[in-house]
Amino acid sequence: MISHAARRQADVEIRRLTVDDLDVFRDIRAEALRTHPQTFSSPEEDEGGEAMMAAYRRWLGGMVLGAFGRGSLIGVGGFYVSSDKRLQHRGHIYTVYVREDGRGQGIGDRLIKELIAHAEACVEQVHLAVLVEATAAIRTYQRNGFEIYGTDPAAVRMGETRYDKHFMVRKFSH
Repeated sequence: MISHAARRQADVEIRRLTVDDLDVFRDIRAEALRTHPQTFSSPEEDEGGEAMMAAYRRWLGGMVLGAFGRGSLIGVGGFYVSSDKRLQHRGHIYTVYVREDGRGQGIGDRLIKELIAHAEACVEQVHLAVLVEATAAIRTYQRNGFEIYGTDPAAVRMGETRYDKHFMVRKFSH
């Protein structure tokens, strides 16, 4: 017998997003920024307007995965490698977000697994940063082989509130 969670997970398609997905990507980013401003932001998003849209088009020209279920985008996750030749052995996972109604169904886990598979083909290790308070996300990363290697105290400040971030890494044996 297949569980409800397994059935829902099977109904989710994960694919690479393109600039044709700009509108749905903008919508999910707006939700992430609104609901978790301490986690998600970029200088371009702070500026808004065309700077933000140019950043989104640039991101979608790279490696951003989307999880689609019931006809809508319910999760995203990105991966990039620095253009600096001295850092091209390291990749970075960023902007991982699953909408509230998609959580607890393994969607984040599937996104991370797909990003890791892509990363393993082109880098020796993959890094990410995550808020210390994001315990569910940290557990997902740890299940997928990531280890905490440091903590950045007060990495984000919003008003008088400060948030620490863990740095995590997963190394591949090439």
